[in-house]
Amino acid sequence: MWGNSLGTLDSRVDPQNLPTGLSAAWPGQGYACFGGGGDYATAYAERGEIYDVVRAEGITGFVTVSGDRHAFWAGLSAKSLPPLPFDPVGVAFITGSVSAPGIVEAYEHRFPKDHPLRALYVADVAGQQKAAVNLLLHHRVRTCLEYQRTGDAAAARRLSNPDLAPHLAFLDMGGHGYAVLRLSADRVECEFVCIPRPSEPTSERDGGPIRYRVVHRAARWPSGGRPRLEQLVVEGDPDLAL
Repeated sequence: MWGNSLGTLDSRVDPQNLPTGLSAAWPGQGYACFGGGGDYATAYAERGEIYDVVRAEGITGFVTVSGDRHAFWAGLSAKSLPPLPFDPVGVAFITGSVSAPGIVEAYEHRFPKDHPLRALYVADVAGQQKAAVNLLLHHRVRTCLEYQRTGDAAAARRLSNPDLAPHLAFLDMGGHGYAVLRLSADRVECEFVCIPRPSEPTSERDGGPIRYRVVHRAARWPSGGRPRLEQLVVEGDPDLAL
């Protein structure tokens, strides 16, 4: 178990696949780092050394838990992503914040409504502002544009680029709440409990309503094997987080 104050899962986007004319052309064919670094998402050499030790020592059941990103993340821990080899050595979970605002709130309040790339970050659908940045990091830029055009999340996900984020199972950059981790000798289970945006305090004894509960499980894998995450939506609608 690696209890880390900083997130470890990669965050990247594919601006090389933006439609021609939407913005200045991305200078190359490769992916872009999202967010400017600051945690293990971009500490490639140091994080890679840790994962190399896990692999070389045949360690199984390797689980990383962290916070700091003010968002819910669940995925696989890997030294690199496509087009480099993708060889996960563990599973990782990042919990959302209970009340501290995150990047989605910032986008909603400050991202210009006439910006040509707004749809990649905030989708204006049916009179609501939706966290399109979840699609951007999990699926690809074109899923965001399709969602803005149609408001159909399922249709947007059908355009997903499987090489962008094969390590991600769940991502909610606008989620508030907490995570519960349950461990046994043969598996790990992490439950994300997401509440409505806490703009006002609640006086209800049970803490008030929730938006969703999502559970991710991983059975302990054999040495040299590959970890796998099972996802179960227990309650509510995670919307664009899937």
